[in-house]
Amino acid sequence: MCYLFLFTGFACSDSSDDMVTATIEGYDLRLCACCGGLIVKPSDANGDTYQWYQKNQKFDVNENDVFPLKVKINYHHLAETCVASDGEIEITALEKVK
Repeated sequence: MCYLFLFTGFACSDSSDDMVTATIEGYDLRLCACCGGLIVKPSDANGDTYQWYQKNQKFDVNENDVFPLKVKINYHHLAETCVASDGEIEITALEKVK
């Protein structure tokens, strides 16, 4: 999708202007087959909650953070996953809001 804009002089970016505000509620500590990860509520999701499995420490969200944690994110939905929420998301950019 970004390639079309390259020919007109525009480029895609991960700037904070493109990011959505969200709240990371904390770790999903429920004991079920499809539970786990972090619970995230993006502001553009009409109150839905999603699970996010931080696959590395790239964004430095950890047990020392105070939850709920206000952040700005870029994300996309993952299809066909086993979750106990409204779905699973993959976060591609994250900034902690102070």
